[in-house]
Amino acid sequence: MGVRDLLFTGLYPTITWIPFVSAGMALARLDLSQTAVQWRRAALGAALTVAAYGMSLLLAGKDALRSTAEDRPSSGGSGSMPLDSGSLEPHFPASSLFTAGPHSGTTFDIIGSVGVAILMIVGATVAMDRLPRLRRLAKPVVAVGTMSLTAYVGHFVVQSWLSEFGVGPGTERSWVPLLMFALGAIVFAAIWSRFFRRGPLEYLLNAAAQPASTSDGTRPGWNASTSHPGGRLTDSSCH
Repeated sequence: MGVRDLLFTGLYPTITWIPFVSAGMALARLDLSQTAVQWRRAALGAALTVAAYGMSLLLAGKDALRSTAEDRPSSGGSGSMPLDSGSLEPHFPASSLFTAGPHSGTTFDIIGSVGVAILMIVGATVAMDRLPRLRRLAKPVVAVGTMSLTAYVGHFVVQSWLSEFGVGPGTERSWVPLLMFALGAIVFAAIWSRFFRRGPLEYLLNAAAQPASTSDGTRPGWNASTSHPGGRLTDSSCH
């Protein structure tokens, strides 16, 4: 248990989610307003997506991209193959490691999802740059992006709270919970951002990181000249 759950078998195993965090931090260091950078990142995202899902389909067959949630009740977590308590024996055959279903946590799922995330980020950046009206309309959604940690943790807390009252079961395949979570996050972020620069958890995270800052307010190793004009991207993950 303990370290094993934290790294491999828990509801949110580190080994599964660190690739998304790393990819997001790498993208945040780039200037996506440059056309050449946009093309290279789009090519990278497309290559990762095609390679991961293509290989999965070749190795696991036509059901490779099928969601495992269709075969079992929702567990409230994601990112790992379900394991028996205290046992390393999986419920799925070894061949399931070649699949790339949503939130399966396999290598192909992670690589393919990172590729799709890169494509979405590049596409959204291009659209916002070229369509000023879209940028104005998307301000509430942009506000959610400035407090992604709060939004993610918040939706998990609310989901867990609702399950205590029996609201969760039977709604796994319904779009209603998704729309409610999305709308709730947008409304909360839009209101909060009018009064505060950071989200609640982002504020706590920033406060915790302050001791590691230098006297001039920058973090060790951070070159202010590499920051992006207008603060387009921040050090956040891309999932």
